[in-house]
Amino acid sequence: MDRDSLAARLRTAALVCVDAVAYALITTAAAIAVALVVAAATGGGLVRAKTVLFLIGFLLMAYATVRLWPSSPEELREDARDRQRAIASESAPERTRFQTLVAASPPLRWLPAPPPIRRIDPAGKLFLGSLFILLASYLMETALGIA
Repeated sequence: MDRDSLAARLRTAALVCVDAVAYALITTAAAIAVALVVAAATGGGLVRAKTVLFLIGFLLMAYATVRLWPSSPEELREDARDRQRAIASESAPERTRFQTLVAASPPLRWLPAPPPIRRIDPAGKLFLGSLFILLASYLMETALGIA
């Protein structure tokens, strides 16, 4: 295996991981902010914030799972064809406002974006974000003692 090829593949893999983790962390920060606002508005304190965060995590996990799940075998074939077309054109998919915000935040603003064909799709990043949100809720209970 060529040394330059290995270095390029490792660099691309690192960029994909940083992209996905940054998206998940920003999603988690947004969920924590929403949970704290809801808890303050309803007078529930940190216990309610932890519960709201738990609910947000499971709702996002369900939504991401539905978006990731193929509806038919034909959809899998279409995805493979779309992937081949994307390799040929290297066109970037359309972005939502949230994805644009994530791309403009550090450290992603300082790094080149991974190739579109290698990126994890937004539903996969959202699933990872839901795991981080559930982890934050768990840590609030176990590490911080918010019962």
